[in-house]
This record gives sequence, structure tokens and C-alpha cells, in this order.
Amino acid sequence: MTTFYYGISSIQEAKDLTREVVDGLGGGEPAYCQVLEIACAETHCGTYPDKHPKKWGVGLCQFDKIALQDIQLEGEQRHFELVKKLWGYDIQKVELEDLADDARLSLICCRLKLKRIAEAIPDNLLDRAHYWKKYYNTEAGAGTVEHYLGSVKTCLGDEWQ
Repeated sequence: MTTFYYGISSIQEAKDLTREVVDGLGGGEPAYCQVLEIACAETHCGTYPDKHPKKWGVGLCQFDKIALQDIQLEGEQRHFELVKKLWGYDIQKVELEDLADDARLSLICCRLKLKRIAEAIPDNLLDRAHYWKKYYNTEAGAGTVEHYLGSVKTCLGDEWQ
């Protein structure tokens, strides 16, 4: 039996929450795939426990303090209002540790981060892997495109596009 962390109990729950978040914040199928794949790459879709649940990468999508502050300082107020209306979160008041066991909030922050990127989310897996490396994991991050692709395959199967 697989153990899940970050406030979810299955990969299906992660898929459902991701769909809910992307349906609410927009972006269609490319955004749904990218956000779910980020959860795969960062925590194997919730099956890898966080060794530092209150700092560094936190939660299902492994958000850090800099990324959260960037959203809070540079994000669009209309997105914050939509998040408040749909889910009741006040993004301006979110603390990093709030993401530790709240998968929905982690996915929301991930989607808000991606909304700030001018380049469109690609519609194929390989290009999304490169997009993640460039914009989410960054050149300074330890993750690789191969890690991303392998994590997606492990979590979502060979049929995943």
C-alpha cells in the first residue's frame, strides 16, 4: 500500500484537485498537465515525504519562501480575488508552512506561479519538462528533464501524454 503525504490520499485525489484548481484559475489542458506533472516531479504526486516540512520546498508542489513571496508581491489582485472567492484563501496572508498539508493550496500557488510566466505552457510532455526546468526548478535546481519525465511516467503511467 502506498503512503501519501501533503494532505492527499491518492493520485486520483491529486488529479481531481489539480483539475479543480486549473478549472478555477484557467489554462486548460496544458496547465492541468503541467501542474499535475510538477507534483509528480517534486513529490512523486505526494508519495515522497518532505524532510523539511516548514522550510525550503514545502507541500505537494515543493514551494519555497522566495516563490511564495514573489506571488504575494507580484501576483495579480484579480487572481487573488478569484482564489478568495472560490476557495476562501487570502493569498496575501498565506505562510509557507500553510502549504505543508494543504494540497489544494499548494496546487493553487503552483498555478499562480505559472500564470506569471509570459511563455505559454507547452502542450507536449517533453516541452513541459523543459519548461519546468527553466521556470520552476530553474538552472540552479538539482532536478533534470530526465527526472521530470521519469517521475511523470512512474506516477501517471506510459499512456500519459
